[in-house]
Amino acid sequence: MITAVIPTLNEKNNIYKISRKLHKIKIISEVIFVDDNSQDKTYEEIKKIKSKKFRGFLRKSKKKDLSKSVVLGVSKARNKIILVMDSDLQHDANYINEMWRKFIQNDYDIIVASRFLEKNFFGNVGFLRSLISISAISLINLLFGKKTSDPLSGFFICKKSLINKYKSRFFLKGYKILFDILYNGKKNILTKDFGIDFKKRKFDQSKFNFHIIRLFLDQMIYTKFLDKK
Repeated sequence: MITAVIPTLNEKNNIYKISRKLHKIKIISEVIFVDDNSQDKTYEEIKKIKSKKFRGFLRKSKKKDLSKSVVLGVSKARNKIILVMDSDLQHDANYINEMWRKFIQNDYDIIVASRFLEKNFFGNVGFLRSLISISAISLINLLFGKKTSDPLSGFFICKKSLINKYKSRFFLKGYKILFDILYNGKKNILTKDFGIDFKKRKFDQSKFNFHIIRLFLDQMIYTKFLDKK
């Protein structure tokens, strides 16, 4: 069974919708929302969910940090397999069952829901954002080697141990926890891409901005000079 860990920040209008979708997926026995001290009462919306399958936690730090929210959620998880996804409905829950099947059939460490496989090169995220992401991925491949077609994805299934065992080596700042798992964690990690269509956001606002870009540049610098011994 799977624990879904969902970091949230000002996603009040999406909580009911994503919880309804995840409630129907039988392989998910637990859903953990970790709210990053939202200002729109997202956490209050999470607390309205009347189901033992769902739990909510609040990070009260003034510094918003998706990576720390994910790590907190994983530390509370009861299952050994973790699904990480956003609450903004851009990650389609209909893919989860097939991702799970590929994961258990081949004993991968991680299944990455990729926006950038050959058939979907521009990732459904708009031209400018796609260009920024593709440029960043090309730089990642050059500096660190290719492990997936989308190391910036926020939608993946992995073994809980990949996070709990190696988190002391992670950069743990910003929004790219998958990059930490792939490049600052387990050596010889066994990955598999799963092609997805990335949906357009319908409610609330994207968090993508230049602050996120700067944090990720810092993360790459940290990773480049991290002692790998």
